[in-house]
Amino acid sequence: MPKRSVKMSSATDRIVPDEVIHELYEKMLNIYYVEERMKVFVKQGKCTFNAPTRGHEKVQAGMAMLLKPRHDWFYTYYREKGVAIALGMDLKDVFLGMLSREGDPNSGGVNMPEQWSSRELKLVSQTACTGTQYLPAVGMAKACRESGSDEVVYVSSGEGATSEGEFFEALNWAQRESLPVLFVVQNNGYAISVPQKSQTSSKIHRIAEGFGMQAHPLDGTWFEPMYQILPQVIENIRSGKGPALVECSVVRLESHSSSDDQKKYRSDEELAEILDRDPVLLTEKYLLRHDLMTKSEIEDLRGGIKEKVDAAAEAADSHPFPQNYDVMEHVFSKTFPVTKESEPHFESDQNVSMVQAINSGLKEEMERNPKIYMWGEDIGDPKGGVFGVTRGLGEAFPGRVVNSALAEASIVGIAGGMATGGYKPIVEIQFADYIWPGFMQMRDEIATMRWRSGGVWGSPIVVRVAVGGYIKGGPWHSANIETYFSHIPGWYVVYPSTAADAKGLLKTAARADDPVLFLEHKGLYRRMDARTPEPDSDYLIPFGKASIRREGSDLTIVAWGTAAHLAQRASEQLEEEDVASVEVIDLRTLIPWDKERVFESVKKTNRLLIAHEDTVTMGFGAEIAACVADECISYLDGPIGRVGAKDCFVPSASNLELEVLPSVETVRAAAERVLAY
Repeated sequence: MPKRSVKMSSATDRIVPDEVIHELYEKMLNIYYVEERMKVFVKQGKCTFNAPTRGHEKVQAGMAMLLKPRHDWFYTYYREKGVAIALGMDLKDVFLGMLSREGDPNSGGVNMPEQWSSRELKLVSQTACTGTQYLPAVGMAKACRESGSDEVVYVSSGEGATSEGEFFEALNWAQRESLPVLFVVQNNGYAISVPQKSQTSSKIHRIAEGFGMQAHPLDGTWFEPMYQILPQVIENIRSGKGPALVECSVVRLESHSSSDDQKKYRSDEELAEILDRDPVLLTEKYLLRHDLMTKSEIEDLRGGIKEKVDAAAEAADSHPFPQNYDVMEHVFSKTFPVTKESEPHFESDQNVSMVQAINSGLKEEMERNPKIYMWGEDIGDPKGGVFGVTRGLGEAFPGRVVNSALAEASIVGIAGGMATGGYKPIVEIQFADYIWPGFMQMRDEIATMRWRSGGVWGSPIVVRVAVGGYIKGGPWHSANIETYFSHIPGWYVVYPSTAADAKGLLKTAARADDPVLFLEHKGLYRRMDARTPEPDSDYLIPFGKASIRREGSDLTIVAWGTAAHLAQRASEQLEEEDVASVEVIDLRTLIPWDKERVFESVKKTNRLLIAHEDTVTMGFGAEIAACVADECISYLDGPIGRVGAKDCFVPSASNLELEVLPSVETVRAAAERVLAY
């Protein structure tokens, strides 16, 4: 960056008003002295992670000043305590967050240092993940647009995070929908030790331009260009003219974090050269050059701010680590739409398919709640999804049921952000096999939102997914994924096997305060034995309540999805042949699963078989077996049986598919093995 020659000017000629420079300088000094005190805490071993903002102060404080604090939204990244401070977060609260102490308002001490959260400041709880904040920020902007507000969503990262695919997806979606997002890239040239030349061959602002977006390269160590350009950029965004990206050239004056030493990969010459671009010193030179402050006044101001910061640090350091904090309290919301299953009322004796029941449930809930929005690949009319589940809903609710980009991370990540903004997205992933690009969002962002913010924020979305085999789907259209997601705290996992259950559970999911993974077995969509009369619009099924499909006395079979039907037929055969009386329990939901009903049944029959379509090894049946063995071992008269798919992918040829997946015959054989004891 070339050195600047600044011409002396009068106050009326200066680009930035003097009072703005004074405010900016004070905010930067607060940031500076917080960083100085954090060095002490790091040396004392009191802070596990600190990512210094030195060199970024002017961008962070300046952006907070140019936007509207407490009106606009902020999605920050792990090197952005300067934004929290500039927005007005109490300095003691900053240190409580950095030290993970009792009273930390950001997370109660469960989230990492540098992860800021404040509903008052509209500073949305962040994670330490690289680049995952972009998609939820776009989702929040979608919520702002739909609500008719003029709020702008600020989202930021370093240049390294722009190599993540989710950054590109966020640019694409925001520009395509003309959403009010200000993308800010703080480019200090290094992603830990990796220089930018190893990240991309293009300037980042040119990447944004490639999506048709307004983009501006700026010197982030100098406030004049920011003050000249950004107010109009922000006003354009605020007035509905679409997003913009600002690439701010800054310097990283200190190591990447408290666990890094940049002297190992940056030369002494480079480290000495960047000192000339220290934003704090540049501002002081500006103040002195224009006679806005004397050296003595600067020293007095520095001393006063340091004293204030040190007092806040000492006050925070006097707090203990969190006492009596229930780490499980905010994994899920404390409220739930229904706790007791109502008796279904049927308007007709005519059976409907699961597709019809789900479509009807979605329609009823969209009529009930105008904040339900739906998107996914191909779900708009006239197609209504590859299985026609959403057919007619796009016409019934214009603008609320639409096709999405073919980008699973975007589908779920933007839904998560929109849900945080007060809406209820119900989105579709076309096939379970394709959900994995969205897994980062579903695990690290959506699932942890309520927990990591101490219950302040939530992401109550519903993700509908077609799962399972038996319809010649082959290895890329037949996956069962319940076990993967059951292992992630914060997600409800729902897996109905009949039309009535699908409708009742889906309507409950649409009213839940937490994210729900709603698994729809495509083999059951139109199958005759999954058809039932359709319950009315008041029918809700609580999560964690299994149904007893058949009562019996000799063996309990616990199943879900297609396996519930296999178990039903196998048990009918065993009873018709007078072999055994079998009780079949359809769990309906995996998280939570109905332990009480399963335990009661096992205590009655003294034998247990678990059947599921997923692979046996590490399938959810192993969890049920372990819990039953732990709680009911004295009631068992034989070993717990499990039956499921072979530990293999699902082949395309129909005869080979049946070699892998469970069948009535394999369920019956497993039942007979357990009954033999």
